[in-house]
Amino acid sequence: MEDIISKLAEIEAAASHIMDDVAEQKKQLAREYEESIQNFDDTIDREVQEKSETIRRELEVRMKDELAKQRSETETVLSQMESYYETHHSQLAKQIYDKILRM
Repeated sequence: MEDIISKLAEIEAAASHIMDDVAEQKKQLAREYEESIQNFDDTIDREVQEKSETIRRELEVRMKDELAKQRSETETVLSQMESYYETHHSQLAKQIYDKILRM
């Protein structure tokens, strides 16, 4: 009977040792899992940052191009208006004068 109790004590000690090992493995797996999540998050953050920077640069280039185009169109319109004014200055002044007198 004492042998059986002794063997049961050995089995219990072995089981306890196994449970301790399992608990340690579980902790290690949890650390590895957390590390993997952190690495994934860092990678995603870096990719998002790079993509955002690329989009920002592209939009900045488009904005500069659009601004240059608008500036060019505005200068063309102003030039046309000045040319029209220079050509028709007397006629415009006469029309304004006539409208003022008719009131």
